[in-house]
Amino acid sequence: MTAPLRITLVRHAQSEGNLAQVWQGQGDSGLSPEGAEQAKRLADRLAGRRFDLVVSSDLTRAVDTARAVADRVEIDPGWREMDIGRWEGKTYQEVRNLHGDLLDAIRAGEELAFGEVGETLRRFRDRVLGALGALANRVGEGEVLVVTHGGVIDVVVGSLLGRRPGRRTVSLVENTSLTVLEGSPGDLRLSRFNDATHLDLADASRPVVAFVRHGVTSANKELRIQGQSCWGLDDEGRRQAAALAAWYGPVARVVSSPLPRALETASAFGRPVEVDDDLKEMGFGDWEGLTFEDLRDDPLARRIYRDGEDLPRGGSGESFGQLVERLGRFLDRFRPDPKTVVVSHGAAIRAVVSVVAGNPEAWRRLATPPNTSISHLVWDDEGPTLVDYGLVPHLEP
Repeated sequence: MTAPLRITLVRHAQSEGNLAQVWQGQGDSGLSPEGAEQAKRLADRLAGRRFDLVVSSDLTRAVDTARAVADRVEIDPGWREMDIGRWEGKTYQEVRNLHGDLLDAIRAGEELAFGEVGETLRRFRDRVLGALGALANRVGEGEVLVVTHGGVIDVVVGSLLGRRPGRRTVSLVENTSLTVLEGSPGDLRLSRFNDATHLDLADASRPVVAFVRHGVTSANKELRIQGQSCWGLDDEGRRQAAALAAWYGPVARVVSSPLPRALETASAFGRPVEVDDDLKEMGFGDWEGLTFEDLRDDPLARRIYRDGEDLPRGGSGESFGQLVERLGRFLDRFRPDPKTVVVSHGAAIRAVVSVVAGNPEAWRRLATPPNTSISHLVWDDEGPTLVDYGLVPHLEP
């Protein structure tokens, strides 16, 4: 079996330009004092990881971040930030005052150059995805670290999840955050997004909801399809849930799927648990309790997993499209309190992200989040925004 490919994208540490709150494109700027500390924290976090290759944008803020992590760094200008032309070094308000009409036209979807003489969005996207494809094809398998920029990572994530017209539904990434792609060169999926837990960041200005996948079960370990079957946690799953609750700290509200493995995970937070039936896992019909090896010769399984048809699982179960509709109903009526935890399931959380992104097919480009992982949404008047995905800091050394 071919080893998987894992590409970890890191946004550079805070630069002097970030600190001054000016727009940075391809202008060069070193790290601020806080950025140097962020780079050190990143290096500490990655100290036990071995990367087959470390690549960096050629801009100083990226190179300095990469060299805090690794001695050998390959420099590739293809991973540079967007060329923003005459907007380089200006504040947002200065750009608005100078070129408000151009800025509005770009946001409306017109293919115009940033800052009059910079890159267009399409040209920038083509460059970034070209650099990603070339790297994936060249490496093939193994672990790669790429230190790059916020706009670059935004393009990669947007290409996977899609974009909802009219509003941002996926946050820009934090300095030194980790965004991980896994799979094969032709089929990369997002397995972690905007993981900056080594920086102790918090967003207290909007209601924050942590969507948590339940702890591990014996069926998970046996690679059995659980679906809506009633499996509880094993001893490791209970330890995972306790570690998550201890790391996360006090919460205001806990909501859970009615399935035992979710309820047991939710109980670790020590709060009354509200049960919501729409948070159940996808129904797998006649396949519940089977392994995927059992389905090797199943014609329906071949149509779904080989040919990509989205059909009800196990004949009488749900399709992913039906799951997305169900979780969409949940999000439409859900009103979060500050620091709410929602405990659900792997496929259900992928469906939640699909709804938020405004792309009912986004689940195809998402890896299943790990057991007891956290994926945060924040709410404002326009609805939820995805902040991060698949975080498991409580399970790391």
